[in-house]
Amino acid sequence: MKSKYIGAGSGKKAYVAAGATTMGLFLFNYLPNSFGLEYYRDFLQCYKNGEAVKISPKILERFERAKEICGLEAHEQTLVKPFSVFGFEVSLVGCTKTKFGAIVGIPANFEYDSVSDIKRSEIRFRDQAIDWKSESGKYLEQALILTEEEQIFAFCKALLQAKSNYVLMNSLFPSLSFLTVYTVGSYLNSSLGLLARPFSLRFVMYTILGLFGLGTWCFMKDFNQVSLDADIDKELSAKGERFVQAGVSYYDKQLKKNVALRNLLKDDTFTANGNVNYLLRQKSLPLTIRKSYFEEKLQESVAATN
Repeated sequence: MKSKYIGAGSGKKAYVAAGATTMGLFLFNYLPNSFGLEYYRDFLQCYKNGEAVKISPKILERFERAKEICGLEAHEQTLVKPFSVFGFEVSLVGCTKTKFGAIVGIPANFEYDSVSDIKRSEIRFRDQAIDWKSESGKYLEQALILTEEEQIFAFCKALLQAKSNYVLMNSLFPSLSFLTVYTVGSYLNSSLGLLARPFSLRFVMYTILGLFGLGTWCFMKDFNQVSLDADIDKELSAKGERFVQAGVSYYDKQLKKNVALRNLLKDDTFTANGNVNYLLRQKSLPLTIRKSYFEEKLQESVAATN
């Protein structure tokens, strides 16, 4: 009777802990993309002499044009705000599905109209200086200069993702994975009587289930992002040949930039082709595939014209 009572009490505590963990995993991703959006922006913001770097009117005008091209509704347009960030990539936090909106980080190289505008002394990558006089350094210079169409293309990519449910889905995936693992573990403990057996046996089971849960979460998150990337490219390619050409040149420069950084930094952050080098996962659609897609669309457009 005593063991039954202890088991019942332990079961209730386990349910409470499981519920708290499930909610915690959801909030861990959801809060920074909603309630904590301003703190996230302050953390990512690019500062100079203690003040946030301002975005020039020409870039803000291109950003507004991108909003119109993406078909953002009136309330959505007020929810999306740009800010300056370090690095060479457009970043996105939040989405238009919540009242907190989204913030789009604009890198400094968007302000460059030509190679002469590059502030070489101020640019470092992962706290490493760049040898601008080397062949790879010259290669990087050319890749950092984006045309107006390429910048608008990059903005549209971020805005279309902001319109999606990616924040909600990325918040649900870890909770679903944990609940699945917990439910299966509880069922096996109950049906096989594992609670009365040595802990080492349960430890093996928990390890296997934990790895399965981690793999499930990675797969769902990566599959959702890769699918979203493909959908975004498809939607942009449907906006006309101008966007198709911008897509080809934009991804080409992204690949060239990554190849140049690979050679300059002497590490394997990027592959020899310029894709991001993930160990086991595929967190986004490879840039080579995205470029090839727009190249095919451009060839189809040219063939249709002829």
